[in-house]
Amino acid sequence: MTVTANSIYPASKTSSAATATSAATATTSTSSTTPATDSTSMGKDDFLKLFTSQLKYQDPLNPMDSTNFTTQLAQFSSLEQLTNINTNLQSLTQYENSLNNVLAVSLIGKSVTTTDNKTASVSGISFSNGVTYLSLDNGDNIVMSNVTKINNKT
Repeated sequence: MTVTANSIYPASKTSSAATATSAATATTSTSSTTPATDSTSMGKDDFLKLFTSQLKYQDPLNPMDSTNFTTQLAQFSSLEQLTNINTNLQSLTQYENSLNNVLAVSLIGKSVTTTDNKTASVSGISFSNGVTYLSLDNGDNIVMSNVTKINNKT
């Protein structure tokens, strides 16, 4: 989700929006929790700074519409929840990789059948770029997902 200054400030508030944007730009630094992918994207911290600057510099005689305020709070809440989901998915992926490694170790010495119907004994395992490979006694290195059947070595 990308939030820009244009999505925060309605067109009718351009004068106070310009003041708030310049104030937020002067105090905004790159967010350490969400790396920016380009110059138009904002992180959670950037959004919060811009939002609080908007509230600080709004015209008291012509305050922000409550609908816009609620929309912006919902956007911020959604952004925060998406960040939390991403963190949880990263943890889950690490846990899954750990389980795959434990399974791979338990396959050493067992006979496996691969997707191309070759049967060989697992002689070792290796890891590369987060992927677990099985080393077979016939010289092949295969990804664990290519195993279709596991047997005790005969």
